[in-house]
Amino acid sequence: MKLIAGARSLAIVPERIAHPVLTVPRRLVRTGGAAAAALILVAGLLAGTGWLYVLRGLHWLIIGPRIGDSLPLLQLAAADGQPLVRVVLAWALAGVLAGVALVELAPGRRAAAGLAVGLVVLLVASQASYALTRNLGFSTVLFSRGPGLGPVLEALVFAIGCALPRPLSRRQRTGPGARRRSLVSLVSGLDDRRLRAGEDGNAGQDDGDRHHVNGDRAGARPQ
Repeated sequence: MKLIAGARSLAIVPERIAHPVLTVPRRLVRTGGAAAAALILVAGLLAGTGWLYVLRGLHWLIIGPRIGDSLPLLQLAAADGQPLVRVVLAWALAGVLAGVALVELAPGRRAAAGLAVGLVVLLVASQASYALTRNLGFSTVLFSRGPGLGPVLEALVFAIGCALPRPLSRRQRTGPGARRRSLVSLVSGLDDRRLRAGEDGNAGQDDGDRHHVNGDRAGARPQ
């Protein structure tokens, strides 16, 4: 009987070995979420530039003073300055869409991330466009030229747009026992709760198997 109980306990080993394989490191999940958020913000910046080009081609919203360096690639043709309302609308829409994609983040965090990424990307793009259109070295232009107001205003409007969307189910997020879903669960489909539920399920199964083996061992004792 002891041999039978020992064989049953050995049969449980593959299930216990498979348990660590299903566990996703929390650091890996956070890194993936940050990378996905950065990609979403960069895509939003590209969308804002594209919509500004579209509105310029349609000759819409010619309202307000011209903001220089709004379209850096048109600097050589002296067409980089765009009307204020056109710039604000294009970049606000881009920010709102990026905010919808990152809606599980707090509005303040979305705005801070959008402003930081927007300033870096748009200012560097402005300097690179200036160097390219004038056949200058990028390293000499990067810190020596003062860019126009366009990149700063665009990054600011983009950040405000990122902070505007609100979650649809606020009661579920603020109710008792509620918990925010992570950014990775929104972007990549991974859910921390699902991972923990799987771990709890495996742990419960291990406990059940352990009780079963102990019961068999108790039944195998001589009378």
